[in-house]
Amino acid sequence: MTIPFRPIARLLARTLHPAPHVDTSAVESIIQMLGPIDHGQGLLITVNHYSAPDFQAWWFVILISALIPAKIHWVVTSGWTNSSCLTGLTQWLFPRGARLFGFTPMPAMPPDPEETEKRAEAVRAVLKYAQKNRQPVIGMAPEGGDSPGGVLASLHPGVGRFIHLLHQYCPLILPVGVWTETGCINLKFGNPYYLEVPDGLSANERDLLVGHIVMQHIAMLLPERLTGGYL
Repeated sequence: MTIPFRPIARLLARTLHPAPHVDTSAVESIIQMLGPIDHGQGLLITVNHYSAPDFQAWWFVILISALIPAKIHWVVTSGWTNSSCLTGLTQWLFPRGARLFGFTPMPAMPPDPEETEKRAEAVRAVLKYAQKNRQPVIGMAPEGGDSPGGVLASLHPGVGRFIHLLHQYCPLILPVGVWTETGCINLKFGNPYYLEVPDGLSANERDLLVGHIVMQHIAMLLPERLTGGYL
């Protein structure tokens, strides 16, 4: 049994002061489509894994969940990896919290060789969820962890391949950019798009290309200082 997350997210979003600056102009039709109407296709929400001294990464999960009128199946971290004494506690607590809300916990990046099987299990769990649900809405931050200064980071090998596998169930991709400016959270939704991947690529080439396409769409929503090498 799981607890619906969106009502909680909407309550938490109202506690933020100042109120976040949200730009949904590019996705009004998508938001309407995700209501009670049968939209006939899955949706993959991709967002930068932004964090800053005045912003913890879980807020983008909360805010996007509050704004999108659908049950979002989030891929979330199964624990912090660089917090010394808190690492063990988060690795016990986070997976339990994720499952309570029906999310899939996945080991954080950079990958720990000892967690290879756990990552594979998480990938299989997300794909199984997408396959079982007629119109899955899945949310993820492809970077899988924080980066210095909140600048977009290079994706780790396999992330593009994972997204490409998800694409058969969630053909529409919705990019989201999040950042803070003078103490205010900014959230900008981009134009939804479909992946176009040419035939004849090797597995490694496809992995790199898909990852770059996804991150480039996110980069286009961010201030130039956060775009990394994607623009």
